[in-house]
Amino acid sequence: MTSPVSLQNLCRYVLDYEEGRYADDPIRLGAVFREYTGIQRTPTMAKTVDLVRSLGINIKTVDYLKTGGTNMSPKGSWHIHYSAKDKPATQKFTIFHELFEVIHRSIGDMEHTFNVLKDPQLSQAADRFAAAVLIPPRFFSYKATETGCDLVKLAEDLELSHQCLLIALGQHFGEIPFVGALYEHRLDAGDFIATVVVKTPRARRIKNLCGLQPVPLRNGHSQTGSLVCAAVTGGYPVLWRSTRIEDSPVILVRPLLSAGGQPYRVILLAVPSEEFGMISLQAETIEAIPVNGDLPCPAEKKCQNSNNCIWKSRGGYDEY
Repeated sequence: MTSPVSLQNLCRYVLDYEEGRYADDPIRLGAVFREYTGIQRTPTMAKTVDLVRSLGINIKTVDYLKTGGTNMSPKGSWHIHYSAKDKPATQKFTIFHELFEVIHRSIGDMEHTFNVLKDPQLSQAADRFAAAVLIPPRFFSYKATETGCDLVKLAEDLELSHQCLLIALGQHFGEIPFVGALYEHRLDAGDFIATVVVKTPRARRIKNLCGLQPVPLRNGHSQTGSLVCAAVTGGYPVLWRSTRIEDSPVILVRPLLSAGGQPYRVILLAVPSEEFGMISLQAETIEAIPVNGDLPCPAEKKCQNSNNCIWKSRGGYDEY
């Protein structure tokens, strides 16, 4: 920690840091905040609350919020409230989201030429700040490598959501063509919907991961005959690897099961074949079923559309 902790001192530090050039950049501000407060690893829930209090901000969990949080400054004193009904991972992200809004508005009060954002830009910037604070780059890279990019294990160890962690993977491995997606089961749609899709810049032009799996579109449905379809139908993870198809990626599709044994979420990770080491440990740990498109679908016996399932297909990156 570089100076006594307080909200006012923090804001002054941000404005003085390289002439305030990072005050309106939520990701760089997150790095400056970590430096100021001495954060080197993902803080626990208790540490998060203590850190906010050390800034002179009143913080407490409340029942009147169904989810999320809010901030306010009655009589000039800042308060952050967060829902008692959310899980710790969500609560922690919410707290840093609200903290960004407090810091952002406080900087605006101190520097009148500062451009104070309004929603939805303010909320989007607050999300980016929260992710930047909760996931220090070096620490996260170490933890991701240690688990084979296992979002389930990382979520347990770091008290972070799968959504936040998937976005972080895209940010911290941006030098490779990486594709990741989360599918959620939606009762209203009767299907799995891709709620989060992450593509690094080098994967922007990729349309198909292999002949059996297109690159997911946000809010898109899982497709019949795809790797996601096989994982959902069979209820076990699938690992696509093909040595005979040039430029074919490695694709790991992992269904998460409820207490009743039914998939409720699916995690898809795709990396270049030469980067298989990134996810190999996870693939071995969860004992994913290896497939390459030359064999029948591993969930064929459970599939209601097996006669029409186009499982045998070529793979590889198809670019336009």
